[in-house]
Amino acid sequence: MVDIKATEVDEALHPKFDDEQRQRVLERRKAMDDLLEKECIGKYKIELLFSYSRSLRNPTAGALSVWESGAKLHGGGDAKVYFCPGRVRGVNDCEHVIPADNANFGHCLCPGCGTVWEAQYVLGEVMGRYTMQTWAEILLKYYQILDHNADIYIKQPKSDIRAAARAEQEKQLKGDKLNVVRAGMRKVIYPLKRIIADTSAGADLYTQFHTLLKS
Repeated sequence: MVDIKATEVDEALHPKFDDEQRQRVLERRKAMDDLLEKECIGKYKIELLFSYSRSLRNPTAGALSVWESGAKLHGGGDAKVYFCPGRVRGVNDCEHVIPADNANFGHCLCPGCGTVWEAQYVLGEVMGRYTMQTWAEILLKYYQILDHNADIYIKQPKSDIRAAARAEQEKQLKGDKLNVVRAGMRKVIYPLKRIIADTSAGADLYTQFHTLLKS
């Protein structure tokens, strides 16, 4: 781990960016943030992908990841974001989100604690086998880390994608079976606009997330 000033980090991460290019990036980001705020769309997307055999009572395998809405520098699409591993690695108490713009050339600058991490150490997914209660707690934790500014996507394939992948390998079906599984993906969206409306009416966030996961 190396601690250096943010200005020095900026030069290290973007050596080919001149002042004009940096300004254009900042202007695009601000325009995107203003649009998202105007439309009441989350700046981030939390995606929680469950295995096809999700259980409402027993622990279920899943993976949580976060994406920054419309943040790719070429002007379209979502960008994967990461989280500071400071707390996990026992270096500090930081778990701040690391935007896509802060990652480059194999290093990531945490805007929370100012630490520059090698990309292999930052956290990109939360994976495990937990009950819906625990998944609701994890969902709430990362929603709070993202400053309550995220749409939530719950996804679950209707059949076992691993079995489809094995069938693909055995029969060389050129993606036919996997495409069927992907097309049949069950998706539930809890948009920021609705989250704000529900909590403004007095709803408890944990209860709302737990109910969402049980739906």
